[in-house]
Amino acid sequence: MMEALGSVAIGAMTLFGYNRKNFMYDRKMRQEQEFTIAEMRLKQADLWREDVRDITELTERKMDTYLIVNALQLGFTITLMIEG
Repeated sequence: MMEALGSVAIGAMTLFGYNRKNFMYDRKMRQEQEFTIAEMRLKQADLWREDVRDITELTERKMDTYLIVNALQLGFTITLMIEG
C-alpha cells in the first residue's frame, strides 16, 4: 500500500513539475506578447502625433502662402484705388 502511495506521489510530482514548466513557459510568452503589444501601441501613438504635426505644419505653411498672396492683392487694390 505504501509503495502504491509512493508511486502516486512521485507521479503527481512529475505531473506537477511538467505542468509548472508549461505554465511558466506560457507566462513568459504571454508577458513578452503583452510587452510587444504595448510597444506597438506606443509606436502607433507616436505615428498619430507625427501625423497631427504634419497636418498642422501644412496648414501653417498654407496660411503663410495665403498671407503673402493676400498682402500682394491688397497692395494692388490700394494702388488701383489711389491712382484710379
